[in-house]
Amino acid sequence: MRSVAHMLLAGAALTAAATLTVATSASAQGIGAGEGRPFHAFVLTTGMSTMSVDALNARMAPSQFAPLSNDAVSYGAGGYLAIGRALLGAEVARSAFGEEGLDNGRTDELSALQGMATVGYAIVSTGRLSLFPQLGVGVGRLDVSLRDRSGAGTSASQPTFDEVTQSPGAESRMSGRHLLYSFGGGADYLVSRGGSPVGVVLGIRAGLLASPNRTTWTRDGQSIVAGPDAAAGGPYARVVVGVGGR
Repeated sequence: MRSVAHMLLAGAALTAAATLTVATSASAQGIGAGEGRPFHAFVLTTGMSTMSVDALNARMAPSQFAPLSNDAVSYGAGGYLAIGRALLGAEVARSAFGEEGLDNGRTDELSALQGMATVGYAIVSTGRLSLFPQLGVGVGRLDVSLRDRSGAGTSASQPTFDEVTQSPGAESRMSGRHLLYSFGGGADYLVSRGGSPVGVVLGIRAGLLASPNRTTWTRDGQSIVAGPDAAAGGPYARVVVGVGGR
């Protein structure tokens, strides 16, 4: 499993490097619309994201937990540095899918965290507008919290996912980690006064998150055996606001 993960990580790095090379080459050749001087930006983000929760729900239903929601409110921060038309940056986002419960005293909650390095290219770059496709490579984490008002927790030293769902105790939080790719794009508009090079950035982001490897599950540093193959992948859409300049 580790060797596969290392190969995927190496592939992700090569993909990012290739994208950067192409973007830098295109920038040097002046490919794209507009004057070719995109602005730098740091933004806060909020919006919606989705993921498939079927694998999680199928494993939790026999233990009488409510189905998890597949849509979330997401929020985070990001930014990029413009080098020619190439946009080099990073993003972090948290998605809250909410808490669900039944009248048997059992509740469950799902959240996700993603962190990525990003590479983009401003195909449209005017004095105020940047329009760009974007590739991201990074890591994701799922957090599944299970609560039972009256149940006892499993005492196994290396429990299975199903054993934890059957006996979560007062609360058990299982975390699943995995690699992530992001394929998407965005548009940013710079609002400034009197031709100032610094101003407020308003924009949008949209795309798709995809996980190329199987999720590794833990609980408080303890390995979880036979966990479901679930990951924080799916479409997303966000609005952004922040500061930018040249």
